[in-house]
Amino acid sequence: MAKLTPRMKNWLEGLGAHIGTATKKGFPTTIVVDSAKVEGDNIVKFQLSEAQVAQVKQNISENPQVALGPGGLGSIRAAYQFKGVARIESTTLVVEVREIYCTKPGPEAALRLDTLPYENIIKFESTRWRDTGPPK
Repeated sequence: MAKLTPRMKNWLEGLGAHIGTATKKGFPTTIVVDSAKVEGDNIVKFQLSEAQVAQVKQNISENPQVALGPGGLGSIRAAYQFKGVARIESTTLVVEVREIYCTKPGPEAALRLDTLPYENIIKFESTRWRDTGPPK
């Protein structure tokens, strides 16, 4: 099971995410959501508008696999991609994060972080990023 770090949770809750879905045949759609609520170690909830629900509902019913990238395009320094399984509950998109990848350029690009012990992920973050986090 993937376990989000406090840094990952802060970025998602503070800046939301770009959420990628795809039809069963692989046709992609991306929406941008301003903020999220993280529950427990790996559940992320996004409040969607009716238009966003209409845009992704069919995709998720056909193919519940989603990819998330923390929001704040142009200002983001949280180089992660999260992959998981989604469902829609009314106007809430609920994602169970199952995989975590580093998307920082360089030798660690595409490194799968959720396969590391949690303490090693914390250490990895502390040695690679020096930021103050997303705006509160």
